[in-house]
Amino acid sequence: MSPFVTTAPASHRALRLAALALATLAAPSVARADDPACAASTTRSRLLFAARGPVDFGPGFMGEAGSANLGLRYNFLLLGDYDWVMPGNLDLRWPPAFTATATGDPNGGRLTVQYGMRLQFWLRLLGSEFMIPVPMWAGVDRSERGMSMFTPWAWDPAPTAVTVTAHERLLRADTISTSFGLVNYWVYGAYDLTTTIRTAEISFPQAMTSITATMPEARLVSTSNGDAELPTRWSGALRYQGSLRLRVEVDYPIPVVGGRRRDSFTPDGIPFASRTEQQVSVDRNVRLSLPGAEVSPPFELNLGRIRLGLSGREVVTIRNPGTATMAVTPAAPEDTHFTVATDPLCIPGGGSRQVSVRFVPDRAGMYTSDLVLRTTAPSAPEVHVRLVAEAIGTSGADASAPPADAAPTVDAGDTDAMAPLNDVPPPEGDAAPEAGLYVDPESNPGCGCAVPSRARPPTAALLALAATMGALRRRRARPATGSRYRTRR
Repeated sequence: MSPFVTTAPASHRALRLAALALATLAAPSVARADDPACAASTTRSRLLFAARGPVDFGPGFMGEAGSANLGLRYNFLLLGDYDWVMPGNLDLRWPPAFTATATGDPNGGRLTVQYGMRLQFWLRLLGSEFMIPVPMWAGVDRSERGMSMFTPWAWDPAPTAVTVTAHERLLRADTISTSFGLVNYWVYGAYDLTTTIRTAEISFPQAMTSITATMPEARLVSTSNGDAELPTRWSGALRYQGSLRLRVEVDYPIPVVGGRRRDSFTPDGIPFASRTEQQVSVDRNVRLSLPGAEVSPPFELNLGRIRLGLSGREVVTIRNPGTATMAVTPAAPEDTHFTVATDPLCIPGGGSRQVSVRFVPDRAGMYTSDLVLRTTAPSAPEVHVRLVAEAIGTSGADASAPPADAAPTVDAGDTDAMAPLNDVPPPEGDAAPEAGLYVDPESNPGCGCAVPSRARPPTAALLALAATMGALRRRRARPATGSRYRTRR
């Protein structure tokens, strides 16, 4: 063994294997053509509606409770506000039509309601009535907020209900002076309130269509090549109803008899409800995750002027400007002088792939055909590129067959590593091309012909130099004739 060769310790080998494993895991994965996500013609985009607003409970609620000796006359106003979030998804599908359905996240919806009351009481005591003002809104602090989780867009005829219970709390305690002495009172209040929310439709004003309980699918129009902003509107209604529960305690003097007495009473629940079913409409823009298809060159691929016996090659670059993965399947051109690989390509969002187009003429003239790229992009299910090429030369055997030392060409189906545009070098000797036939690709990048070197010396000078050197060699190699050799003795 050479003294310069050493064996790595086992720990070093383990580290190298670990580094190789990490490099393998960190390497970007390449989607295969048979990947189901590649050929899929469906995608899902997040959809989120959120809004906040006031609740219209009408002018107020009035009534009486109790008896003439110990009773209550009341008037109260109710206010409220709501905020809700309705998350879900738009499931998009194509072809033949570009359609959308809405699915809500299970228990992902959140409805929070806050209520408050403004109360006025008139206490009836022993035939007299005393006003008990409550100059504040009761039940508007954060502790009185009710929240419920629900699944939006279930399209259930029964609306989603959110019930909030405000537990009993002291609303007012004070003392009033009467003709028969001081009266102490305590007013307690509690209420239950149920909010119902109903989804009427999710509409798409730009497409003039909507999703409802009877039409669970909407037909859209894809106006963008790739991801698109879609104006979306949620329309529905809110309804509020509940009951107010009061409890009153009174400590008052007893006329004539003397002493004091403490009584309490609880009236029946006082029902209330919002004036009408409150209509709500919320607009949002939804970004649809879609694939797209852009090709370069966009309209025509010119393979240039090709001499008979040679072949030309150019590439079409396909780019996906969206975020969803797209499958592309090239179709073989009708003119078989143009060949292209027809294996499907998988292009992730933001990526690109190349398709090689090869032209092999068998007669002089102009050639045209169409390259059709079938994609899973809803806005571009088919992309057409015009193929144009010109064959130059004669139909003789010398012109139709490539020279024996022609360089091999790359297979037309190789879309990852493309060969140079000039597949075959020019023939030498008698098969040399005419002057000006092979054009420098810098001045004519569409040409698929072989290109002579700019530094090539003139042909006449080379021939003259070769003839002179040949004559010198023959003259030196020829033996001398007519010589006479004498030998001295």
